[in-house]
Amino acid sequence: METADLQREARSGAGDASWVAASPLPVALLDGDMYIVAASEALARLAGRPMLGHETLDQLLGAAADQVDGGDDGEVYRLRTDAGERWIRIQTEPCASGSIALLLDVTAEYALLQRFKADYAARDSLMHAAEVGVWRYDPDTELYQFSSELSLGHADAGPPVPLAVLQSLQHPDDVAVDNAVRDRLTREEGVAEAEMRYRDGQGDYRHLQVHYRSGEQLPSGRFMMYGISQNVTALARARDEAKTATASKSDFLASVSHEIRTPMNGIVGVLNLLQREQLTPEGRDLLSEALACSDMLAQLINDVLDFSKMEAGKLEISPAPCDPVAVMESVVSLLHPQADAKNLYLRAHAAPMGWSLIDPLRFRQCLFNVIGNAVKFTQSGGVAVRLGVLGEGAGRKLHCEVEDTGIGIPAEAQAALFERFEQADTGATRRFGGTGLGLAISRSLTRMMGGDMGFASAEGAGSTFWFEIAAPAAEAAVAAPHADLAQTPLEGLRFLIVDDNRTNRIVGLKTLQALGAEADTADGGEAAIEAMKTVAYDLVLMDINMPGMDGMEATRRIRQLGGALAATPIVALTADAMSHHTAAYRAAGMNGFVPKPFSPSELLAEIMRLASA
Repeated sequence: METADLQREARSGAGDASWVAASPLPVALLDGDMYIVAASEALARLAGRPMLGHETLDQLLGAAADQVDGGDDGEVYRLRTDAGERWIRIQTEPCASGSIALLLDVTAEYALLQRFKADYAARDSLMHAAEVGVWRYDPDTELYQFSSELSLGHADAGPPVPLAVLQSLQHPDDVAVDNAVRDRLTREEGVAEAEMRYRDGQGDYRHLQVHYRSGEQLPSGRFMMYGISQNVTALARARDEAKTATASKSDFLASVSHEIRTPMNGIVGVLNLLQREQLTPEGRDLLSEALACSDMLAQLINDVLDFSKMEAGKLEISPAPCDPVAVMESVVSLLHPQADAKNLYLRAHAAPMGWSLIDPLRFRQCLFNVIGNAVKFTQSGGVAVRLGVLGEGAGRKLHCEVEDTGIGIPAEAQAALFERFEQADTGATRRFGGTGLGLAISRSLTRMMGGDMGFASAEGAGSTFWFEIAAPAAEAAVAAPHADLAQTPLEGLRFLIVDDNRTNRIVGLKTLQALGAEADTADGGEAAIEAMKTVAYDLVLMDINMPGMDGMEATRRIRQLGGALAATPIVALTADAMSHHTAAYRAAGMNGFVPKPFSPSELLAEIMRLASA
């Protein structure tokens, strides 16, 4: 019997004791003073005892019942019975002789209600702890409704917030983004996400990660907009601090790189110049050792800088048409002396493949690291290099395998092999040297080039390393003019070398003179401009980082002079050779660049490229 049934019975006048006593439901007839006149057997069973005489419902239920709730639908009691706790709602309805009371067992409904309340309380607690709030926006009224989690320290987030008020709290740089999202999602269905900044009650900006979505369409044709926002201020500040720290580290390493490369350029340049001198056989062997050590030091510097660039997300891939087989053969040729010194074979095989569109510098770096490691960690036997092509069209890839008969890699060390600064043998008995950066950098490079790197190895049984990179087919480039370093290909030309470092000026001067050219030097941008006003130079080699007027500003000033002087080719000599650097050099008016430290062949190749342009 529900409330409607109880009301119908009361209106019908069915309020006599016989009807109540015969009812199968837990029902009672009450007089005007709320004493029980008659009660059904079902009520007695529910109460756990028969009526004792003239008593109220409260007395009948006694200590076994506690009132826990009340409302329009009747009072709710918790009733302790032999079968356990039950929740009972008592509903009363007036009748001719007093009132009729119906006891309804609402245990299941009450338990569900309590679970809902607990769930909502837990949700509210979690949302407050996580500072996550929900909101909605009505485009017709231009009003927002926010949950309390998004009050951000303002007095009241309950009443609707006008759009203009919300925009007054937004960071000025974020208003346009929010406007664009709101305009789109209230005109068409969709979703969006953005990080927005809002001013809190103390005047500071909080960062909110906002998820937007369109809702139901209104009669106006516009869409309601709903969203979830989370306060991510702490994360945003940590991110910004990390970016600042990374930028500072990158700037520091860039500065250190320049300072290291400047004397390195002098060392490498002097060693290259010594190759032209008359030396004893022993002296030539020592010179070869010094050049090899300088190459190793240059590679170490490059590894550390590449590591820093990868962390900062600034390492760049520059694809260009090249012959992968020629790159592989040049790397193998460079490493042959190391293999020969250990009586190892170093063999290379390549399938016919033509030219590919890849980054030749990074491909060479991967080859050098993997093949170099194989030679380093092999004491007997040798190393076999295989280069082939997988797939075709857009899915075409280069596949390289380097198999050695070396020491192999213990199973427990394999998982960390590609971690930075890791080597398989890190104890005091490590015999092979190195930073442990080469493989980590190489795998990162292969992934940046659309491929991957892996290996198979067993301790004492050698290793096979492989890597793949995306390599669309490309047309062969026109061969650049070639000049023999043993000759004097620059005879009859006059150059100006601009560098604030005396050693670099000497190296540049001697290198150009050895190639047959005449050369003058200047120690800064201002001196270079004055020199060019008095002598017609065929080409200028310009350092970039110089005190006072730097290389790019000097180039801009030269281009502004007009006439033949302004058309003089200018080549940057710099340690900063990333694409955004080279783009800046070209924007300043430079025609080319040669990275420091440079060899005579690299310098001559760039000069010949400009001559043929």
